[in-house]
Amino acid sequence: LVGYFTTSGANKEISSEGLIEALSERLPEYMVPGAFVGMEAFPMTVNGKLDKRALPDPEFNSTEGHVAPATELEAQLCGIWASVLGLEQVGITDNFFKIGGDSILAMQLAHRINEERSIGVKVSDIFKFPTIKQLLADTTGEGSVAIPKRSQNIGPLSFSQQRLWFIESYEGGTNAYHMPMVLEVLDTTDSTMLEKAVRSVVKRHEVLRSIIVQGDNQEGQQEVKEAPLAIAHHRCNVSEYTAQLRSDMDRPFDLEKEYPLRVCFYEVLDKEGKIDRYVLIMMHHIAGDGWSMEVFASELDSYYKAYTSGDTAFELPELPIQYSDYAVWERGSLTGEVLSEKLSYWETRLSGFETLSLPTDYIRPAEFDYKGNSVGFVIPEDLSDRLRELAQGQGVTLNSVMLSSVAVLLGKYANQDDIVIGSPHANRDHYQTGGLIGFFVNTLVNRVRLTKGQSFMDLIRDVHEDQVDAQAHRDFPFEQLLDHLSIERDPSRHPLFQVMFSVESFGQQEAATLSEYLELVDLEEEGNPTAKFDLSISMDDNSRAIGVHMSYATSLFSHETIERMARHYLVLLERLVTNDKIPYLSHSLLDASNYQTMVHDWNATDVEYPREGTIVSLFESQVEKSPDA
Repeated sequence: LVGYFTTSGANKEISSEGLIEALSERLPEYMVPGAFVGMEAFPMTVNGKLDKRALPDPEFNSTEGHVAPATELEAQLCGIWASVLGLEQVGITDNFFKIGGDSILAMQLAHRINEERSIGVKVSDIFKFPTIKQLLADTTGEGSVAIPKRSQNIGPLSFSQQRLWFIESYEGGTNAYHMPMVLEVLDTTDSTMLEKAVRSVVKRHEVLRSIIVQGDNQEGQQEVKEAPLAIAHHRCNVSEYTAQLRSDMDRPFDLEKEYPLRVCFYEVLDKEGKIDRYVLIMMHHIAGDGWSMEVFASELDSYYKAYTSGDTAFELPELPIQYSDYAVWERGSLTGEVLSEKLSYWETRLSGFETLSLPTDYIRPAEFDYKGNSVGFVIPEDLSDRLRELAQGQGVTLNSVMLSSVAVLLGKYANQDDIVIGSPHANRDHYQTGGLIGFFVNTLVNRVRLTKGQSFMDLIRDVHEDQVDAQAHRDFPFEQLLDHLSIERDPSRHPLFQVMFSVESFGQQEAATLSEYLELVDLEEEGNPTAKFDLSISMDDNSRAIGVHMSYATSLFSHETIERMARHYLVLLERLVTNDKIPYLSHSLLDASNYQTMVHDWNATDVEYPREGTIVSLFESQVEKSPDA
């Protein structure tokens, strides 16, 4: 938004900063202009109306709107913001999300601020107060409470671990929560030093050398062991390698007896007699998450480079806490008023929610079997650029824009206006957790209400405001939420929501870190046929063209159905962005060709209609179960 203004009398010296401050007290943040242009008089047409075309363009990149820091604390925060965002200069009134911030960067920013200034900034604070000026006006300056370090080698599971342990026990072992990474070992790589580096990372992080034992209260507990990680070695030909790798990736962990990390080296003899080397590094989700894989890769790189350079005694700085310390702290912190307040929020937020019922190709089985497949595609570069511009222009995250669009898509498919979608949340708000390997990720439940007559722009604003509120309560464990809400467990579907959604901007960092001596193998070619939900939609914001990955349960959907959904989504996205101020429910999922066929060709009186018996299949192939039919 651009604000044009004239001044007179006592207001002659008013500044852009003064206008921003005054308007911020009266308007929501997204309605405060990002630039102001002062004028002697507004240009008028011959009819006496405002001549908008004659208004001068604002200079968004000028220093006129820059508000420099006035105190030492403001200056240091501006420096931290600039470093995290990769900018040369940040002012105290710059909106974090309008100048390139997102949820992952907000987490990194909170960690940096708490480490360097310890003023008690939460990630939710940055969402609610996206400028340094607003942030400092709200924070108490009391500092961030440290998680205490324990010395015991046995302790409780975290809430997230407890749920996975229940699933593992109920299923009798499953590969649904395996996180495999396969790397080709380059010819110049020293395998011996690579193994030594792997064991050093495992020794450093207790959660990677822990087993789960039954406690006195009949609940699982994690017990730290001192034995080094067992690493497997296989010599095989190409066909044997494929079968062995598949077996090593699919074989369930015996978490009561073995560490939640499986490392296997393969020497593969090809038909020409050449030996190729590979390594499988597979972590069970109960011990780590996507962030953990990046920590693992970074530390593996540090150890390997030190060892190969001759520094075999190299050690990284001691970790401030271990994952078991976090688990104890998490259980102790979620009590009393904190528990009541967070639970009250989610009870209100999810009161009377409607279960999403997507039309399926097959009858839902009595028990979810985790078998899956996927469809991948990219959003064209031009459309991806416009989506990012839409997010920055509104001062919201790309996540809010894409979540809104997915909600509209699902609403059209299910013919519902109450859409509940899950999203993973890194849950590393505390500065001591940034460098830890462990299962921190929590599930955030998003509830989107679709309203007849509402524009896509207004929907984005509503969704973002809901996201801001949810940020303050997002550390409430999903497992506890299910228990307190008394959600009836149904073995045929995931509780609360059936669709998982995420936008990521850190997909292959671990591969890039290790690229000097290891090369990532594309597991799509090896197959990774698991699905934890009816449908999972993940988006990769690493490249100019946003990548989309739709993973689906093959017991519910055919491949053709998900491919059609992908085509529908691209059509819908283009229409939502191009016409973001008109009602989004008026947009069709059909492209021009299908629309012409259905609306005009099939209704022409001189056209021979399809014979009885073929009409159903032909109609379904065109309409594809869309309520727009």
